Amino acid sequence: MLQQLEEITEDGAGASAGGLSLRLGRGKKIKPRDITILTRQWATLLEAGFPLARALEFVSRQNSAGPMAEMVADLSASIQQGRDFSQALADYPQYFGNIFLSMVRAGETGGILGAMLVRLAEMREADEALADRFKSAMTYPALMMGAMVIALGVMFAYVVPQFATMFEDMGRALPGPTQILLNVGDFASTWWPAVVVGVVVAGASFRAWTKTTAGAFQWDRTRLEIPVLGNFMAQFAIARLARTAGTLLESGVNLIDAFASAGDVSGNRYISHIIQRALAEVRHGKPLATALADAPVIPVLLREMIALGEESGQVGPMMKRVAEVYDRQTRETVSGITSIIEPFMVLFMGVVVGMVVIALLLPIFEMSTGGV
Repeated sequence: MLQQLEEITEDGAGASAGGLSLRLGRGKKIKPRDITILTRQWATLLEAGFPLARALEFVSRQNSAGPMAEMVADLSASIQQGRDFSQALADYPQYFGNIFLSMVRAGETGGILGAMLVRLAEMREADEALADRFKSAMTYPALMMGAMVIALGVMFAYVVPQFATMFEDMGRALPGPTQILLNVGDFASTWWPAVVVGVVVAGASFRAWTKTTAGAFQWDRTRLEIPVLGNFMAQFAIARLARTAGTLLESGVNLIDAFASAGDVSGNRYISHIIQRALAEVRHGKPLATALADAPVIPVLLREMIALGEESGQVGPMMKRVAEVYDRQTRETVSGITSIIEPFMVLFMGVVVGMVVIALLLPIFEMSTGGV
């Protein structure tokens, strides 16, 4: 999920998704947000009555150089040669995945390509907004932790050694906290290369483990159990799953294929596994809501809305409502996490630095009160 989160939250070219002036293709590669902006542009032009070939040609003229310009020009040339839009897009699988292609094909078949592109743009924009909220929730704690590590590093590298020399000249026994602090400082100054290497090796090993099938599955399952953060990650995954399933169902995709694809893009392999296991029961005639009845992590709201949708034949709209609910919950969670973490991190940082300062000054206090 973290890799997907990094891909979807990469900053784009800064262009408005609704404007007609594209500012893409200026960098070395096409970013996911650039594709979202491009999708919105295509949707806007088609909804305004432009024929597909003319819309692509218009967009192509707005890009003078770069990979985006080359790709759009190639797509335009392919359409002018008589190829279907979905076939042309399939030449760029790194930018247009299976869901994108499936919805474009459905739009071409039903004569509603513009409407399909609007849905795709809305889905991608909502996913990016959700990922941005996740990123904003994690940025402040990371910055605060980095600041604390730097502050402690400076103290152990420059301040503690000076006090250690002074304490040696004093020639007297040091208080326990001071002695522990000096021992830690001595260890850090002597073995810091080994510590850095150890941290790098541990980080690389963990990253390699999470790239394996079993490791990624276990990590996705474990992080859903982290207090507070795990609940936020579950909301994030369920929101993406519900939005994607709702969009696909409203686009004419059958329930099994819609939820199978939605599970794959939920960003969590454990949740995807649960969905795939439930769909196996659906293939044998079991309602999806019943198949998910005892599934862990899947919230009651999602199951109930699926059940209502199955009874009324409106699963797609129900999933859209679920996505809206969890979008709202993620916004509230981000606000809550930020309001809680900010004072906690400041307090924690103050306590740690304060303990170090007290440990350094304790021998001086003892000297001033008890004499030599």
